[in-house]
Order: sequence, then C-alpha cells, then structure tokens
Amino acid sequence: MLIIPAVDLMGGRAVRLRQGKKTEQTVYFDDPVEPAVAFARNGANLIHVVDLDGAFEGRSKNTESVRRIVEALSPDVAVELGGGIRSIESIERCLELGINRVILGTVILKEPSLLPRAVKRFGGERIVVGLDARGGKVAIRGWEEITERDALILAREAAEAGAVRIIYTDIATDGMLTGPNLEALKNISQAGLAVIASGGIATLEHVRAVSSLERLGIEGMIIGKALYDRRIALKEAITAAGSLSADQ
Repeated sequence: MLIIPAVDLMGGRAVRLRQGKKTEQTVYFDDPVEPAVAFARNGANLIHVVDLDGAFEGRSKNTESVRRIVEALSPDVAVELGGGIRSIESIERCLELGINRVILGTVILKEPSLLPRAVKRFGGERIVVGLDARGGKVAIRGWEEITERDALILAREAAEAGAVRIIYTDIATDGMLTGPNLEALKNISQAGLAVIASGGIATLEHVRAVSSLERLGIEGMIIGKALYDRRIALKEAITAAGSLSADQ
C-alpha cells in the first residue's frame, strides 16, 4: 500500500491546517522544496501537493513553488496536485509543469461536465477526484462550505463519469492526529473506485489499520502532520504498510 506524504502550500510555504481552517495554520518550511526532497530521499515515490490558496480562492497561487518541487525531484518520484484546478486549461498547465496526477475537487460539483471531459482528454490515471467530507456530506471551497451532497453518491457518479481513483479526506480527523475514520473509508469503498485515504493518521497502528482495508480497494494513504511533527518516520510507515499488504 502506498504511503503518500503531503506538502500543503500557502503563500509559497509548506504549512499544515487543522481541519482545513485557515486560522489554524502551522508553517513548517519556508521553502516547500525541502520537505518534498526529504520525503523522496526517504522512500516516497508519490508526493501529494495541495495549493491551499488555490483551494480557497479558486485559482492557482503557488505555481512557482509547484514548479520548483517538480524540478527538484527525480523523474521516478511522481507528484499529484490539487487546489483551484477548475478548467481544462488549468489541468493542461499543471501537466505541462510535470505534474503526474491532477486532482479535481470543488469543480465536480460546480461544473459536473468537466470530469468526463477531463477523463476523456487526459485519461483516468491522470485525473483524480478529491472528495472531502464531514459526516458523509461533501465539503467544497477549501472546506469552507459543507453541502448536502452525499459523498458515496458523488463517488458513484464520478465512477460513471470515468474516474478510476478518488482521494477521500475525512475533515473531522484531518490534522487532528486522532486516527482515521475507518467506517467512512469502508463506506466510500462501495463506489468501486480505488481510494486513497486522508485524515487523522498519526501512528504506525493507524497505518496498519488503513492497510488492513486494502482488500476493499483502499490503495494508499496520505500522511501530513504526523510526519512533520515526527510522530511517524516515513520509512517506518512504508515498511509497516508494505508488511501488512504482503501478509494479506
């Protein structure tokens, strides 16, 4: 199972938010290239990058930082990017930067036709659906707005539109280090898509708990704050996830 370290960008710096709140921000690195390179050096083969300014404001604000991250990594380390990507043109610009996967979030609710068009043009492996939810309800605009849309229903609609993979973030656990919402992951897996879990992972036991769901289609997990706070060592997390996967 993939362990995917996160680099969240705000104002050109690497930060982490608690439950997605702009007012609860911790700056970890002034230069976001530094953690990205360190993660790659310690075994990551996929880096999860989020342009938080883009997510909140609807347009990319950290393009230069993203470019520098991609250029600093070796070609065998992939980068996925989300946050404020809401048109075919913005997807193209991201791919031109060397991004391997583009994450579409808010836009799949605001402009439902974009997802099938993007999948048709770029392929399902390059377009990832970002589903963020609280209590099973989808959140948009950098989590500032909780909708009445059911996350599982939206995931099934995404599958029908051609998506093959979603990143599912449980907002209530994100940045809280309290453990992943395993029931929510089991529920969203019913959509039949490959799922990357995000939110709450703080210990190797949490890593093993998510890894135990691999048989349901959970293929990876994003870890952020726990790595920055050194609660988990990336190499140990990769080993723990790999060992459990091998036993299943």
